[in-house]
Amino acid sequence: MEKNLAGKGLGIELDELIQDMAPDGEISYLVARLDDEKDMAEIAGRGITMVHASASMIKVLIMAALFKKVADGDLALDMTMSLKESPRVLGGGALQELDLNHRFSYLELCRLMMVLSDNWATNLLIKKLGMATVNEFAESIGLQATRLKRYMMDSKARAEGRENVMTVLDLMTLYEYIYVQRESEPLGHEMWQLLGRQQFRDKLPFYWGEDVVFHHKTGVLDDVEHDGGLLPLVKGTFGIIVFISKVPNTEGILLGARMGRCIKEFLENKLP
Repeated sequence: MEKNLAGKGLGIELDELIQDMAPDGEISYLVARLDDEKDMAEIAGRGITMVHASASMIKVLIMAALFKKVADGDLALDMTMSLKESPRVLGGGALQELDLNHRFSYLELCRLMMVLSDNWATNLLIKKLGMATVNEFAESIGLQATRLKRYMMDSKARAEGRENVMTVLDLMTLYEYIYVQRESEPLGHEMWQLLGRQQFRDKLPFYWGEDVVFHHKTGVLDDVEHDGGLLPLVKGTFGIIVFISKVPNTEGILLGARMGRCIKEFLENKLP
């Protein structure tokens, strides 16, 4: 990926912030400019190929794999699944409040997965697609280290060392895949809109104000706080991804929010 030398100052600011707030954490970030006419350009990055537990960031991949199967004619978004087809799981989302008799379309499940980070909806889609299909799709678009290895909330799998993993570079590649389809393809537009309706804004966009649209996804595990997405600004559209691992959650949320403030201020006021 081409590097924008004007972003050097941003890297210095972010690294100082990390050193001050989480010197012992494993922190990766990538800020890049996306352009319909040019290749993506890195503005600032750190640990961009470091492998992290993905938490709910893997749901972006599941969404994209689902829509690819629909585009290929193998599935239809109005096909439905019963909640009975996968065990009830807790954590994020709304489906856990419902009884087992409900049915939802694949599109409805995808919307719940992305907007509310619903874990049960996610598991239903994983079961329908199959982990192998999701991972094959990841490889087909050039994701080097991202792998789906377990269902959401599967503590047994985690204890056995089976973890969903991702890098910030892989996620940026996935976001670029979605970005270039946002206006040219109906399914690409749907993915773009789903990312823009994300309900959780406690990290990167926390200081930006509710009126700023950020097409993103968040992810949380114990001592893991991730956030990343695409931010349209007057100067262009920018990918902003931060993975924070091995940092207590309260501190990770605060670090993510301060990094978000720093990044947006730099992009708007200091980047040529």
